[in-house]
Amino acid sequence: MKRSQQQKKPAKAAAMRLAFRCGAALFLLLALRLWIQPACVAAEKDDGSSQLFRTGFIQNAMMNTDPRDARAVLEVHGREISRLMGIPLNVKVVLFSEMDFMTNALRKGELELAAIPSIEYLRIRNTVPLIPSFVGNNRYGTGITYVIITRKDSGIHSFSELKGKSIMLPSAAKFESSHIWLEVLLMKAGKGGLDTFFSFVKESPKLQNAIMGVFFRQADAAIVTRTGLNTSCELNPQLAAQLTVLAESPNLSDAVVCLIPGTSEKFRTKIYNAMLQLNETKSGKQIYTIFQTNGITPFKEEYLDGLEDLISEHKRLKSKSATKK
Repeated sequence: MKRSQQQKKPAKAAAMRLAFRCGAALFLLLALRLWIQPACVAAEKDDGSSQLFRTGFIQNAMMNTDPRDARAVLEVHGREISRLMGIPLNVKVVLFSEMDFMTNALRKGELELAAIPSIEYLRIRNTVPLIPSFVGNNRYGTGITYVIITRKDSGIHSFSELKGKSIMLPSAAKFESSHIWLEVLLMKAGKGGLDTFFSFVKESPKLQNAIMGVFFRQADAAIVTRTGLNTSCELNPQLAAQLTVLAESPNLSDAVVCLIPGTSEKFRTKIYNAMLQLNETKSGKQIYTIFQTNGITPFKEEYLDGLEDLISEHKRLKSKSATKK
């Protein structure tokens, strides 16, 4: 009997520890929910006690981030802006599943700020009232640059030698400009479409997967970002020793953060200044790290030049190809 009681004690203690851990996890989950929820509810009521601040994002543009995690982080982002502005904000984050839904919301004046993929911005800027205000930046500057990589020992030394080879591409939903760039390369070289030029084409959910796919000979080539490749090579010098770049795109704008003309100029100015201050705060830097950027910088029209030129060339070559047929 005594031995049985001794055996029960560790089991009972283990059960108590498990219950405590579960209880603590549940408490933190509820605390997070209660912390985030009041701002959403207040934003919907808009009772005049604080300024409504609705921010819109395209869900597919999130860089490998769970939408629930993204929403929580963006809520915190909004609260930090409120603190820097020195006024209470009713923060509401809206994640749109499609650009058409965001466009409709913008036309109806249902947002105060929107982060828009640059390609989509170019498509709607002449029909939707927007004030382009910021772009993201990284340690290499603004925008994004793509590279086509292969192994140094693959025997492939030029783009044309990828004929009949396999290639991994970034997600078209998140990196549409990479697909446009590849199509331009194919049309300029007179190589036809993806399916006829390559033996196998696969989209990779993560850029890191594509880099390692080429490294381990799971694909002959891949399109990745220059930033992603450089970071991977720094972390793993073997990649730098084994991989080579066949082609590199021009710098292409990836997203534009816009304020909305429907809000007062005074309010827009406060938001603008607060967002710039985020670059210097500890919490702001943590938020930007989650979204794989170093911060934001004021918008300039010239940041769109590379992407506009690429799209114009794509249209010209498409038209030329259609005329030949």
